Amino acid sequence: MKKYINRNYFLASLFVKQLETLAIKNVCISPGSRNTPLTLAFAANKKFKKYIHVDERSSGFFALGLAKKNNKPVVLVTTSGTAVAELYPAIIEAYLQRIPLLVCTADRPEYLRNTGANQTINQENIFKNHIRKFLDVGLPNLDKKKLSSFTKSVTEIISIANEKDKGPVHINFPFEKPLEPNSFTDDISFRLSNFIIDKKVIKNESAKKYEKVINEIKQFKKIIIFIGWDNYDQTFYKTLTRFSQKGNVPIFVDGTTDFRYIKTKTQNVIVNHTAFLKSEAVLKKVEPEIIIQFGNAPTSQTMLRFFERTNAKLLLINEFGNKKNASAQPCEIIKANPSNFLSKLNENAKYISTDFEWAENIYNYNKVSEELKSKLIKKAGFGYEPRVVTELLNIIPENSNLFISNSMPVRDFDFFASGEFKNLNIYTNRGASGIDGIISTASGIAVQRNQKTFLVIGDLAFYHNISALATLSELKIPLIIILVNNNGGGIFNMLPIASMEKNSFEKYFITSQNLNFKAIVKSFGGNYYLSKSWKEFKYNMQKAINRKTYSVIEIKTDSKKSLLLRKKYWSLVKNKIK
Repeated sequence: MKKYINRNYFLASLFVKQLETLAIKNVCISPGSRNTPLTLAFAANKKFKKYIHVDERSSGFFALGLAKKNNKPVVLVTTSGTAVAELYPAIIEAYLQRIPLLVCTADRPEYLRNTGANQTINQENIFKNHIRKFLDVGLPNLDKKKLSSFTKSVTEIISIANEKDKGPVHINFPFEKPLEPNSFTDDISFRLSNFIIDKKVIKNESAKKYEKVINEIKQFKKIIIFIGWDNYDQTFYKTLTRFSQKGNVPIFVDGTTDFRYIKTKTQNVIVNHTAFLKSEAVLKKVEPEIIIQFGNAPTSQTMLRFFERTNAKLLLINEFGNKKNASAQPCEIIKANPSNFLSKLNENAKYISTDFEWAENIYNYNKVSEELKSKLIKKAGFGYEPRVVTELLNIIPENSNLFISNSMPVRDFDFFASGEFKNLNIYTNRGASGIDGIISTASGIAVQRNQKTFLVIGDLAFYHNISALATLSELKIPLIIILVNNNGGGIFNMLPIASMEKNSFEKYFITSQNLNFKAIVKSFGGNYYLSKSWKEFKYNMQKAINRKTYSVIEIKTDSKKSLLLRKKYWSLVKNKIK
């Protein structure tokens, strides 16, 4: 029996059905004409959760947040032309952090490129510098072999995004008019089900043996482990803790990792390295023989400087063999699952004999720095940015999601957040470290509602992503935003230029916006609170936590006084331990 179909919609429906078979569940769609077949195919499939975003850039970052939280591919659908380019910032971030996104762009037929046709640009591998795989499917072809080949290609590209070379992938769909399902173009006698590949994407990780490098590690007596951001699991953290305790190995923990915030009773966890490593005398005393780095490069310039100046062997361990080494020092890269490698290393911990006095010096530097930091922060009045970190961490509920924005917030968490907290789930956009799309990414995490989600963000990053407030309001996402408002690019006060050209510095670097955030938030249907004391901040936080819609808690800060407080802390530490 023959059936009348629109070939564009048929191919789009086949694509969506294959994604369903591969257990893909979330799709972010931006309105457009050329993507009509894809949009309606997803709309007709009840197995997908659909998120509609008018702004393609916000849609990209929202999908990034969804994928971060679930660690599974999220689909992005856009129309043709410049709408495609709007996705690029989120794709770059996903590429650098290896977050799986399936970018689906509708396109005009190839023969319209370079002809002046409306809304037509060259979309051929447009993201080629930041994509794991590109596939242009060509105009829909109803040949059975072509359709079978298409579903195989879709299965393969999802496998790449999800496991083989994890990160964003791009499928480009050229469509000719008519685009609507009821505008029939062909009659067929076969079904979608004839071409579906009933195959789940399965991770097939085999345990590898790392005897050579582990035998080398056992020869060293001064070992430092550095933990940067990565998709770690609880097994990794538990194994890491056991290893460090057995071998008396210090763990230097970046402020962007969950491990900084879990409840731990071991002195081996070092969180104040950004303070005590500023001392030249300390740098000499803590000089290691080997640094084993898991995950991303350090956030702080102090730690990067330590990496640059050390003569230690640098060993990078990550699943895909990425060179996450911003110091440009020679390094050895081990392509391995971090948990598997650490488990094997843990088996050999009894053979590691750490220099006791060397390790005790590091633990003492960390302890002294913590005591000085605690006293200084407690005395800090309202409006000092470093205290925002400690006040928030005292209030935030157990097992919450905490998204830390780029620029000054992520640095203050790296400088001032200590251990012994509440098993928080930490998220950042530290791939390219931009300030665009921060609210949208946090929204993608918060929309899943299984945990409270908090975002700490500066005023310029907030300004860059105001359109995301519409999504928060429409979907009733209960994201709690702590807005640290120093009225401009306060982070630039840390640069040498701040003391050189005052007039040019204020005009071209600080760029104060003097925005009325209350009016902005209220216009997007949000709950707004202005905190004028730490007591009021705590009270506003509790109100926001009980809300079912999004809230913004603004704290107006003084970036210059905050900088002086940071410098005072570093000076106190340097003088105390010299």
